[in-house]
Amino acid sequence: MVIQITPEELQKMKQILLDEDPGEALNLIKIFHKRLTEQMNKGMKSHLEKR
Repeated sequence: MVIQITPEELQKMKQILLDEDPGEALNLIKIFHKRLTEQMNKGMKSHLEKR
């Protein structure tokens, strides 16, 4: 599974690392997790529709 990261998200990750901000890091992880979950669910739906 691959997650697409925008240039803005990459910049935000770098800033979080520089600031060592655990709260912002957790928020970004939650965003990525949500995106991955949505992709996974979309893939499962697509797979079921082919039958």
